[in-house]
Amino acid sequence: MLTHLLDAPNTKDKILRATLILVAREGFLGATTARIAAEAGVAEGSIYRHFKNKNDLMIGLYRRIKAEVYLLVMQGYDERAPIHDRFTHIWRHIFTAYRTDPDVLSFAQRFAETPLIEEEGGQAHKDMARVLNQLRDDGVADGTFKAIAADLLISLFYAPVIALLRAENTGRQWQEGEIESACEAAFDSWAVPARRPDP
Repeated sequence: MLTHLLDAPNTKDKILRATLILVAREGFLGATTARIAAEAGVAEGSIYRHFKNKNDLMIGLYRRIKAEVYLLVMQGYDERAPIHDRFTHIWRHIFTAYRTDPDVLSFAQRFAETPLIEEEGGQAHKDMARVLNQLRDDGVADGTFKAIAADLLISLFYAPVIALLRAENTGRQWQEGEIESACEAAFDSWAVPARRPDP
């Protein structure tokens, strides 16, 4: 996903990629501005030409990650498609986006566990949240989805994505059928249970 930053001639992109790698692999404490600059191959002062401070850099990177995931998800997305197709499209594209660059998932998770998530203010999630909330509302309206809190449904949506990718990052290789089963389980967590016929 952000692998295109690896060969970026642009100083800002070099700084972003270096930050991503250091935070993903060593955590926020290991990602000092001096280490980021060294990893990026730029002077430390270059960071402050592009970002107000280290927090601004971290928030900017988090927002860029979320924006790129959103763009990947929206490729080929049809808001008029059946609910199940829309759900599957979004889930599979999010899974694939994070799977292509394990450092991205690691950075995003580490970021979400810091006070920076409050400072970021939810801006990074607004586009994807809008799409998921619309999907939820459409599914509730046509009787496909349970009428429960959107934030609960969104948690149920992301949990299997994160669990599968974390396992992959430690060596587990998922087969296509297993990924499909996880996607279906996520869909089922949103869906109104089918009524069983009376005996």
